[in-house]
Amino acid sequence: MAHPWIDISYPIENGIPQWPGDPPIQISRLSEIGPNSVAQVSRLDFVSHFMTHVDAPAHFIKDGETIEKVALDRWSGDAVVVEVEGDSIDEQHVPLDCQGLCVLFKTRNGDLWQHRTFQENFVYISESGGKALAARGAKLVGVDYMSVDRFGTPDFPAHYAILGNGITILEAVDLRHIAPGNYELVAFPLNIVGCDGSPVRAALRAR
Repeated sequence: MAHPWIDISYPIENGIPQWPGDPPIQISRLSEIGPNSVAQVSRLDFVSHFMTHVDAPAHFIKDGETIEKVALDRWSGDAVVVEVEGDSIDEQHVPLDCQGLCVLFKTRNGDLWQHRTFQENFVYISESGGKALAARGAKLVGVDYMSVDRFGTPDFPAHYAILGNGITILEAVDLRHIAPGNYELVAFPLNIVGCDGSPVRAALRAR
């Protein structure tokens, strides 16, 4: 009997933390079931990168693949959750054998989500970590806060190392209750033509 799927997506609602400078998400009702309407319809206003979401190569790579051009198997497959202590994810934290795997990093970032405002001091992937993930053949890289790069970096080395080598990125996953180990991952984006990112409903199940 297969293990159950575990939702690792953070809920989307008004007032959630946003990347500084991005407009806040707004969820509103266009109609409510009642005397004047037979259906409830909601309106969603958001940027392409918020809460649990994926980055396509086009996010940082000129002429890179946009969301609809990335094969679905690059957003899913065999995964490994790696727990990291400290303030950055470096070369030594990257599994030596991660060829074709979705590598998700569990850090102290999980504690930051108790705040309703953006937290700048999140754990990030260093340049050495990004290059190691590319060199060792990871298929997808996931982190448990809003960016793989350090907040305030001027050159975004992790994004360039990862996306520049055709590896997809999954950000802001909820790994607080996930034990390190081997899993199956699904994190399919919306089929938005020409877009650089998309919110996802990401899930894991144990192998």
